[in-house]
Amino acid sequence: MKIALIHNIQSTGSALYRLELPHAHLDAAYKGLTFYSAPDPFRISDESFEQMDIVLVSRMWGETPEQIKWLRDKCTQFKVTLILDLDDYWVLESGHPMFSIYRERNISNMIRDHIRVVDHVICTNAYLKEKVSILNPQVSIIPNCTFSGYEQYKSKPEPSEFVRFGWFGGAQHFEDIILMESGMGILADDRSLNGLYRLYLGGWNENPMYEAYERVFTGNGKQENYGRIQAADIYSYVGGYNFVDVCLAPLRDTTFNRCKSELKLVEAGTMGKAIIASDVYPYNTIIDHGLNGLLVREARSKDWHKHMKTLIHEKDLRLTLAANLKETIETEFNIDYWGAKRMDLYHSLR
Repeated sequence: MKIALIHNIQSTGSALYRLELPHAHLDAAYKGLTFYSAPDPFRISDESFEQMDIVLVSRMWGETPEQIKWLRDKCTQFKVTLILDLDDYWVLESGHPMFSIYRERNISNMIRDHIRVVDHVICTNAYLKEKVSILNPQVSIIPNCTFSGYEQYKSKPEPSEFVRFGWFGGAQHFEDIILMESGMGILADDRSLNGLYRLYLGGWNENPMYEAYERVFTGNGKQENYGRIQAADIYSYVGGYNFVDVCLAPLRDTTFNRCKSELKLVEAGTMGKAIIASDVYPYNTIIDHGLNGLLVREARSKDWHKHMKTLIHEKDLRLTLAANLKETIETEFNIDYWGAKRMDLYHSLR
């Protein structure tokens, strides 16, 4: 089977988890596969199309109706199966940093047009699948998984005398980060915990948004137990998890966020870390509160401090939550299992 991967979103988590990792695993686990990579489909010759079985694109390949139709027609001409991968919702809320760009460039409607014309859509969770099914009933769920063939997913925890909490993410999460503001302010004022913990902002770089994050993490500068973990590329950033013991995963309950993957839980579990997360879909479908993580309702934002204080004082609970989350992720997001599902899907579409 010959598969073309359209890498039109280089150097992003989406490119890593939706194109590169799953197919690197398939290449290692199965025989008879040949992969081609291209930055866009318009550079693929007719001679190459004749050799292809599947073309897989993440999110979109064209910016005009003519470009969208071109690839659809080309795949029809050469009897190539055209698959679209979506890892989030195509309609942004007004607080998203890309909202204005999506509106100006009509991106949401363009992605809808892509969904309608492909042979199949692969997405990350059941809520997103419902949205896709309205436009194209041919849709399957394959979640994000990590792959031990990549060095950054090999846990190498750095020892510390402190209990270390960390958040890792990009510059589009302020509406999520602000959910922790009350709890972080209480934590900064809780002098009884000084010298027992460290709080880390992962992915930090010279960007005004990270300065805004930092104001939340430091309780407007009051936090004495704070540090930064510098931004890194997609092939090494998960190594930052080796410097924390507990991951923080705030997420506002919105339609867009319900369509997101469980990636922060997957990364934390892979790296053997405990987690405190928002009590929202999809996180609350994976986290059983008190068993493999702790959940915070949006109306109880002070619980970020409460749960962090608990995990500072209760080492056995912290280690148990981490071990149980690791087991959950290894079971439910096992790349061998989902790789087999992907291969079954590809064969069924040929």
